[in-house]
Parts: sequence; structure tokens; C-alpha cells
Amino acid sequence: MYSLYHSLLAQHPRQLMPVPCADSTIAQLHRYFEDVVLENNLGALVVESLPTAAKRPARDIARINELDLAAKKLFLWLSPQDALTSLVLSKGKENTNSVVIDRTDQGQSYERFVVIADARFSALLASIHNANEEDTSRDLVIWTFEPDVVYSALEYLMARVTAEHPSRSNAFAKAVRSSMPKATSLQLTLGVTTKLARLLQEQAEREIAVNRLATAIRNSLELDSVLQTAADEVGRALNVHSCAVRVEGALVGHQMTKCYLRPDAARNDGVTATLLGDVDSISDRLANSPESYVVDGDNSQGGPVLADAVVPLIYRGNFIGMLLVRSDDVSRVWADNELLLLHTVADQLAVAVNQAHLFAQMQQQALTDSLTGCYNRRSFELQLERDLHLATRMRQPLSLIMLDLDNFKHINDQAGHDAGDVALCMLAENLRAELRAVDTAARFGGDEFVIILPQVNTEGAMLVAERLRKRIAQTEVPGFGQVTASFGVASFPNHASSRDTLVVAADRALYNSKNAGRNRVSLPAADACEVNVSAFQASELEIDLQDAMQRL
Repeated sequence: MYSLYHSLLAQHPRQLMPVPCADSTIAQLHRYFEDVVLENNLGALVVESLPTAAKRPARDIARINELDLAAKKLFLWLSPQDALTSLVLSKGKENTNSVVIDRTDQGQSYERFVVIADARFSALLASIHNANEEDTSRDLVIWTFEPDVVYSALEYLMARVTAEHPSRSNAFAKAVRSSMPKATSLQLTLGVTTKLARLLQEQAEREIAVNRLATAIRNSLELDSVLQTAADEVGRALNVHSCAVRVEGALVGHQMTKCYLRPDAARNDGVTATLLGDVDSISDRLANSPESYVVDGDNSQGGPVLADAVVPLIYRGNFIGMLLVRSDDVSRVWADNELLLLHTVADQLAVAVNQAHLFAQMQQQALTDSLTGCYNRRSFELQLERDLHLATRMRQPLSLIMLDLDNFKHINDQAGHDAGDVALCMLAENLRAELRAVDTAARFGGDEFVIILPQVNTEGAMLVAERLRKRIAQTEVPGFGQVTASFGVASFPNHASSRDTLVVAADRALYNSKNAGRNRVSLPAADACEVNVSAFQASELEIDLQDAMQRL
């Protein structure tokens, strides 16, 4: 049998215009139609068909109970598997005005509708969902307040009940006869259409917020900026008191939280601290059970209850953060399309977090040697330039150690290149174990490494190099045996006054260790050093001039 949607379009093609809408928007429209009955205590006939849900939130159950009390008669087309079916049937005939009519969805399609019939008001909303359509995110929906179209809908439903559920046909026909649609109250219709216009405006604002966030994610790889944009856009789109976005875990390496506060709320110094404290406790709870939850506003329990909505950020099944919105309106009830916005933003943020993680990985790979994990030559040159500039400005020494493994070719020839790679990795581990956090170790090329020692003079660098030499000499490479290394030390400004000359001086010192028999630490020869005090003083003067120009 045709659905109500198709039947009405066939009978009234000029009066009805199908409009594609998201499921959340249709659900909100459905509630607006119900609100006419609830808010005006309209003793009308209400006929509804709802998509099947094995589990219903408390708000859905409460709403059906309210409709049951307000409506003259409530007919519900429900699947036997729907949670509302057992709820209504458990009341018994004496305690309810509701009647459940079994509905069986046909294949991938299902319909939802609400029909309201009363002497003062008539309304109809019907939609059809087909999973075979290309755009499954939107269903086609029609609605009207014209009594003749509503009467056509009731005639169709009477025929359908008679054909499919003859035992219910008399009760349904009697309810229709006693609630014939005769006219439509202009006042009630305007109330619904005003809500509809507001809903579409809010929906447009939310889509703009999502688009702005998507643009921010495309245009920026800075996660801080993306998170702040998300908090601001969601907070303004939903007109909430505050919004917080938290990301954490291995993908980001450290915890980040960004907040939005409504302008009037931002003037209260304690709001941010309270919000961050709540984010901490909620995040701990979600880490163990990452599920969305909502708390509607309530002022009936002896004190105001703030309305909260929380959605976890999930990437590949792992909890990586959360999105929290908070309203100080005690009458706030979170709508489905608002929750849909939160889920959409949460999904986008999960992608943004992964995107930032991949970019950080690419940066790390571009700056480090993949085998040893030390910085590569390009990173070394950039870091040495920065450290030398700071040393000159602060009039502090800086030392450079250059080293390589002795007879590295023998390791490759005797034990294979895998053993050579192991030897390089063990050397890098020894460097990391001995050096300070401010020191920089880099693979210069092949088996050659360099170490930058900020604020260390020649004597201190010689001690570090000797300590490293002894440690490496105790290293056993599997399949080969003991290895040793040779070291060259050069210092700024004693041996050089620039980056290039300092590297050359350290390289010459390493050459001296090789010529002297290897496994030792050497300085560059006195006649090979660029001990150029005037050049060092000139560089100091240049920096002083730059500082003066900046002050001017």
C-alpha cells in the first residue's frame, strides 16, 4: 500500500511541495506540531507514525505521556520493537487515551507523520525515507494546515486501518468522526509557522558555523586556532552560556582546552575556573565510558539545574577529547538538530586532531634522521645558527663536538649493514643518555655526528667528549664486538667566530684524533684556529646596532 506521503502527493499535487530536510529538522517540525496540542490543551485527534527506536530517551517518553493526557485520542503507528509500544500497552485501557497500531516498515523505506484534527485546528506533516536514494542524509517532507488535505489524510488512514487492522477500524473511524477538521485557527497556524521560520534561521546559522569551522580546518594546521574557532562558533550558534573543547591523548601529546564565554558571562571571574574544573571531571568520566549525554534545564527540584550537552571526540575507536556546551536557561531542552550540530563538530575536530598529528609527524620526519632519531644535518645547521646568535648576544661561549665511529667500514664488511645500523643507533642512544636537554645531537652524515653545547667553554666540552668516548668504548655491537669513536672539539669564540668556521674547526680537530691513532679527543691545531677577536667584536657591534635600531 502507498505511504501517506505518496497518497497525498497524488491527490493534492498543487497544494503540496516536497522539501528535502535533515532527519533532525523533521523531528523538530514534528514536535512543533505537537506543541500546538500541548500548549493550547487542544482536545484533538492526534495520529502519529514514528521511526523505530529500541531505546527511547526520557524526554520522548515524557512527551508521549503529555500528549496522552492532552489529546482527545492518540493513535500511534509503532513497530512492536519500539520502546514506546510496551510503555503504552502497559498502561491498560483505563489509564490512557493512546492506541498502538502495529507498523511494519517496508525494506529500506519508512515513513513518519503526524496528523492533528480538531474543529479549531488541523495540521499535517508527512515524510518518507528511502535508503536507496543518493542523498540519505535528507528525507522528503510535506506539511500543510489546509482542512481538506488533512481530511484526505484521515480518509487514507481509515482505509489503511480497515485493510491492515480491522479490529481497530471502528475505534479509529469513531475518533475521526468526532474530530472532523472544519477550519484552521489563524493564531495557532501563525504560532507554528513562526517557530518554523525561527528553526530554519537557526539551522542556517548552524550550517554557517559548521562551514566556518571546516574552513578553519582547511586553512590552518595550528590545532590551538582550530579548537578556539570551534568553541566560538558552537557557542554563538547555540546561544549558550559557555562552551569548552578539550583534546588529549597520544595524538596531541599534551592536553589542550579552549573555551567560549558569552560576553555577559565573561565578566564573571569565577566562570572559567568552574568550567575548567567541570571539564576535568567530565573528561575523566568519558575516558572510561565515552558516550554522549544531555542534561536539560530544570527548576523544579528545589534549585536551578544548568542544561549541559556533552559529546566525546572519538578517532578510530579511541577517546581523544570532548565538546561541552552549557546553558544557564533552566527551561532549555536540547533539540535533536542542536545535538546533531555537536556531533558534526566533534567529528570535524577528530579529523582536525589527526590532521595536526600527521603534520607534526611530517615536520618531525623532515627535521630528524629516520634511523637514529637524532636531528638531521639541515636541522643542525638551523639550530647552530640560532644558538650562535644567542651566544653572541649574551656574550656566552658555545662548543661543538664532532665524532664518528672508528673503522665503521669494518663493521659493515664483517657483520653486515644491519649491524652497522645497530651500531649507529647504539651510538645515538649513548649521546641521548649523556647530554643535557639544551644540547643538540645530530647525524651529520654517514657515521659522523655533531653535538652543540650551548654555554659550554672548551674545557667543559673536552670533559663531555671524554665522558662520551669512555661510554662508547664500553659498547658491544652484536655480531661484531667492541667499538670506539674519535672526537674533535671546537669552541666559540676561541676557535671560530661564525657557524661555518666553527664546523671546519671541529672537523679539523676530529681529523687530528684520527691521525693520532683514533679513540681520543682532540682540539684543532693552534695554527689552524680562526682566533679572530676583532671579528668576534665586530659581530657583537653589529648585534648592538640592530638592537639600537629596533629601539628607535
